[in-house]
Amino acid sequence: GKVFGISRQALVNDDVGAFTDLNGKFGLAAAEFEAGFLVKLLESGGGNGPTMGDSKALFHTDHGNKASSAGAPDETRLSAARLAMRKQKGLSGEPINVAPRYMLVPPDLETGSEKLLATIQATKSGDVNPFGGKLELLVEARLSSLTRWYLAGDPGVVEGLEYAYLQGQEGPQIETRAGFEIDGL
Repeated sequence: GKVFGISRQALVNDDVGAFTDLNGKFGLAAAEFEAGFLVKLLESGGGNGPTMGDSKALFHTDHGNKASSAGAPDETRLSAARLAMRKQKGLSGEPINVAPRYMLVPPDLETGSEKLLATIQATKSGDVNPFGGKLELLVEARLSSLTRWYLAGDPGVVEGLEYAYLQGQEGPQIETRAGFEIDGL
């Protein structure tokens, strides 16, 4: 945490409104920090994520959550990824039937992914897009690999990566008080 003062003179002379929405700016900065932290975590371990309790990386073929070959998403790779998610097993070894809800890609893969996920009105069965309208595309500018992309389930249905806070603190806390140690805010 930090404490800093904004003098009364600075508040009075704030003609451009720089201090008007400090809480919003701090909130955006906190969200950017959290997103950057999660991307670093995903890309750690040479792109395989952090080491888990079983001494294997988060993304590992033994976990059934890593493709056998890297590449940009296409119908074959996306179909294999969806199948792998559906076959995921819980701690007891029973299938948990995770349905993909989100597709996370770097900006370089955005246009191709939009095409892959587009809903089209097919005139014959061979032209049907099986992924149209099924996945929501998320683009993260911090992702660096052109061949690494992710599918994630709905967090309301099944837990995945989770960013947690201390009990009673739902997120970053911002407190504003008049005159901590100055004539200001």
